[in-house]
Amino acid sequence: MPFKAQIVALLLALSFQGCSSLFFYPDQITYRTPEFYELAYDDLYFESTDSLSLHAWHIYPRPEAAASKGLIFVAHGNAQNLSSHFTSWVWLVEAGYELFIFDYRGFGKSQGSADIKGTIEDTQAALDYLETHYKGEYFACGQSLGGSLLLNVLYKRANSRIKALIIDSTFTGFADIANEKMAQGLLTWPFQWLPYLTLGHEYDAQQKLSQIDTPLLFVHGSLDRTVSPNNSWQLFERAARPKEFWLVKEAGHIQALENEKVREDFLDFLRKHRSHFNPAYSAMKIYE
Repeated sequence: MPFKAQIVALLLALSFQGCSSLFFYPDQITYRTPEFYELAYDDLYFESTDSLSLHAWHIYPRPEAAASKGLIFVAHGNAQNLSSHFTSWVWLVEAGYELFIFDYRGFGKSQGSADIKGTIEDTQAALDYLETHYKGEYFACGQSLGGSLLLNVLYKRANSRIKALIIDSTFTGFADIANEKMAQGLLTWPFQWLPYLTLGHEYDAQQKLSQIDTPLLFVHGSLDRTVSPNNSWQLFERAARPKEFWLVKEAGHIQALENEKVREDFLDFLRKHRSHFNPAYSAMKIYE
């Protein structure tokens, strides 16, 4: 191997080795609050397993709504913080659902610095906090990074209160997505094997699916350049029934739920799983 290539390989290896924080891009800016939409909310703080303070919002439907239709727990995607990510879910609050969204360590007003193990523990702590303070059943949704974190928590947890699990634009594993990105670069292509050497498969979402018996919906945009739609397809294939896979054409990363027809079907999905589901159900839909 040429000397320059050896230097590049060494630098890449050092970047991945023990430095999972390179996956995370948080900031501490407050982009918007529920007050912008005239929505009531609780500004909450709770502790993770290592006593770091984490921040969350519990957002409520408008007072004129007849009654709450249920609650959606959201593990948001990478970059920024909950004050930018919650805006993608306001339409569900307008439809009568409560929303619980939290920030991982290092994001927004949550303490600490983000890393893979810590953010998984934060997701566990957020679910524990919710179930302590919210007594009903609920839905859980993970977008992109959040989907991987949720799957890493739920495979070893009793999930009887979760009516259904929605996984949006999520990758199969941390090493897989790093490999996928390195394969796209001219300089990094020869070293795309490094993530598997340095990161391993301990936190691979696809390895956890066989142990999750909660009804699953996988959603992905066909034009996603951040996480290839093939990731969701592989997750869907490994998942136990009941399960669905929705591929939304002309949608980019975490944009599938912006499609009006998809939103209509999503609300129908929530209504259906509030009451009953067919345990043997498996289906795929393609949205134009």
